[in-house]
Amino acid sequence: MSDALSDALSDARESSGAVSGAPTLDAQAARIDFLGQPLLSRLDVTSHAERVALLGDWSALFRLLAGEAELAAGTLRIAGEAVPLAVAQGKVGLMPLDPLLPGTWSAEQLLSSSAELTGTPAKAAGKLAFQTLERLGLASLAARRLAHLQLAERRALLIAHALLTAPRVLCLEQPLVGLDTHAAAAVLGVIERAGVGRRLLIAVGDAPLSPGSRELARRCSAQLRLAAGVVVTELEGGVVSSRVTATVSRNHRAFLAALGARGLQAQATHEAGMLNALTSPLAGPCWRYVVELPTSSTAPILDAALETEAGLVELIPLSSNA
Repeated sequence: MSDALSDALSDARESSGAVSGAPTLDAQAARIDFLGQPLLSRLDVTSHAERVALLGDWSALFRLLAGEAELAAGTLRIAGEAVPLAVAQGKVGLMPLDPLLPGTWSAEQLLSSSAELTGTPAKAAGKLAFQTLERLGLASLAARRLAHLQLAERRALLIAHALLTAPRVLCLEQPLVGLDTHAAAAVLGVIERAGVGRRLLIAVGDAPLSPGSRELARRCSAQLRLAAGVVVTELEGGVVSSRVTATVSRNHRAFLAALGARGLQAQATHEAGMLNALTSPLAGPCWRYVVELPTSSTAPILDAALETEAGLVELIPLSSNA
């Protein structure tokens, strides 16, 4: 590799690590639609953590990043950059979960062709492809056909693919799901090498997590769980306050005020106002909330519902074990 090319790539990667003070993930009233239908009707979350583990079903976010869904309302930024535009511009690197790959191509061919599509000249693209594999300890994959790669090797290659544009942030969709302990350890090593100098946003799935995914989540500085359309920050060790969904058919504003008077926090879920099927039309629209409880007792919710005649029709605990 020429000194000039090497220096340019080094400078690009160093500058990509110098992320501004913008949050790693910032969504404000974000609605994600697919073919006009909401995948996620409202997402509100802000995290400045360098490494963020996403627990639960975050597939809507990754479909948006891949350009398969659209942001229909609100704002959604990763490291200060609007998505999905930031992915197209190479500022955010994306590893989707197990996309179809051209089986007759080699790993190096896939990376060099993708690098060319980003505007890298053909000769430099080939060098960039091999250098990226080499930096991640994947040089042995360069000449192998994609159809012959094991699942863990394909995941590792896709992480390399996400690095081609020297992004500020890597977004990885369940990189360890379905892998045995040995394979997960190998991919975890690739993630660690890829994450040097940049932020990580990693979906790890939902309970029960594999040992590898639990370890990956543990290495993140923040864990955000998406449950019933509401994001809850998990504390160290995966401990969260007790949470339930409460659905009422009447007087929802008075119900919220009564919860607040009891020191409880409640957030409307993406299903709020769309649950008419649960009750008679005469009862009016239903409203569903995620309520944070300091203990496992739901007595304060029951008291608030009785006090306001809110017509409590559903009270369901949410699992928080990873």
